[in-house]
Amino acid sequence: MSRTNYSAYMAIKKQVLEIFKTETFEKNKLPSEAALAERLGISLVTLREALLMLALEGYVTKRHGSGNYVHPSTLDYENRSYYFVECLKKDGYDTEIRLMNQSWQKAGEELSQALKIQSGDVVLRNQIVYLANDKPAVLTYGHIPEKLLVRRDVAHMSFDQIHTLVHDYCQRDVAHSLNEYLPMGLPKELSGLFGLLEGTPIIASKQVFYDVQDTPVVYNIHYFYPGIYKVKTLQNWDLGV
Repeated sequence: MSRTNYSAYMAIKKQVLEIFKTETFEKNKLPSEAALAERLGISLVTLREALLMLALEGYVTKRHGSGNYVHPSTLDYENRSYYFVECLKKDGYDTEIRLMNQSWQKAGEELSQALKIQSGDVVLRNQIVYLANDKPAVLTYGHIPEKLLVRRDVAHMSFDQIHTLVHDYCQRDVAHSLNEYLPMGLPKELSGLFGLLEGTPIIASKQVFYDVQDTPVVYNIHYFYPGIYKVKTLQNWDLGV
């Protein structure tokens, strides 16, 4: 599905998933594609594109000559959310994203390697906290190379959706991110914010977003408050068949 149809796909996906969540199907087999397209008021081609994307995400299995099968076990899976706020809301929290600090800094070895820039290049560093019922749930340090920015009003950035931020401030389209999760002890400088002792076991992650030309555009380091934001993954076995 082309990027220009992304919003349309998300709207269709929402409708299809609502059907999956509220209805049951014998042996989990979906109605014919023609019947489903007619019900949604979309073309058969559009539906097939949406079902293909849903299959890649693990919601649906497509079997040639047999049909499409929905997997109820995947429908409320936390890792389906693209954003921390969505995950926290699913767990019943009132959420807020708060920008704590912005600064310009020169890239050291870690930033230069992650963002494929020169050591000493300037990056914008955003310190963001995701609140759950007014309690810090995730602390994020985000880094964007200065040379990618096409706007200077960075104080007005919205951190609700990373792909929107990157498009608005870098004129780039996000394609994907690579995420590495790491167990660690809580750093001393974060103990006050989290209200936990230094060295408390936590999960952190390092995340690099890439644009459609496979250029790194954002490097995030996330620290997760224990027990609030939980990480689960789903392995779509059908992709290996």
